[in-house]
Amino acid sequence: MANKRIATKASRTAAYNCFSRACATREKDPHFRGSDNLAETILPPIPRFMLDFVLLRKLLMRIMFPPGIYEYVYARTKVIDAVFLHALEDSFDQIVLLGAGFDTRALRFADHNHGTKIFELDVPTTQIPKLDIYHKKKLTLPPEVTFIPIDFDSQDIFTILSTAGYKDGGKTLFLWEGVCMYLTDRAVGDILDFVRSHAAPGSQIIFDYVYASVLRRENRYYGEQGIFETVARTGESWTFGLEEGQIEPFLTAHGFEMLEHYTPLELEQHYLTAANGTLHGRVNGTHCIVFAAVK
Repeated sequence: MANKRIATKASRTAAYNCFSRACATREKDPHFRGSDNLAETILPPIPRFMLDFVLLRKLLMRIMFPPGIYEYVYARTKVIDAVFLHALEDSFDQIVLLGAGFDTRALRFADHNHGTKIFELDVPTTQIPKLDIYHKKKLTLPPEVTFIPIDFDSQDIFTILSTAGYKDGGKTLFLWEGVCMYLTDRAVGDILDFVRSHAAPGSQIIFDYVYASVLRRENRYYGEQGIFETVARTGESWTFGLEEGQIEPFLTAHGFEMLEHYTPLELEQHYLTAANGTLHGRVNGTHCIVFAAVK
């Protein structure tokens, strides 16, 4: 299931997204400022130094990402932050991060957590460097969070989670951020089937996906040209996508009810449009975000 390069080296896309989130916290306009105040803290010294120089920062973003990806990561962070906070406030039994990367929500929202267990699953090559940074920076790890190394190819998720204290059939939120596009169709279906089988009705999952036409390189959407190649150059190619308009029947077939669905245009309207209607930036048109509940 796991990408072969990620299984042997730390995920580059996770690191790039962390840098993007750090850049967003430096936005001059507070209305469009990023919320991940820990992203900068966990960056290596050189990227962190570069954040202080506006022109250099913007140049790096143009080099690292195709058009609209920086804006997409900013909007995605806002969407998932809100879902994560709501689960804590609603006292979910647990939150599971499937492929956590350099996610910092367990630390950022620790003051809002009143007993919800948080399980961060990822391959050791990404998780170990993240934990090393946390320890070097003397960041306090909340007692509710458990970090679980996993080989998604050879280890059973439920077995691994159960050993770590996961409550089978508990009310659970699953975060699956920036992952499913790197998996096979079967692996995506297996994850959704696992969630449906081992979480209470009303449990939730939020994940993003790309349109299937992007994998075919049809170049239909803003910012699409070159993005497939950009991702491929990291050694972490996309392998899964859904046809436009097919997300709801796809979820229904796996036993989920769709709660929210954000297209790129909707993300622009919700998160990148000023009160006077001015667009702060366009979102890359290849990605959507879906929020669903177990029936």
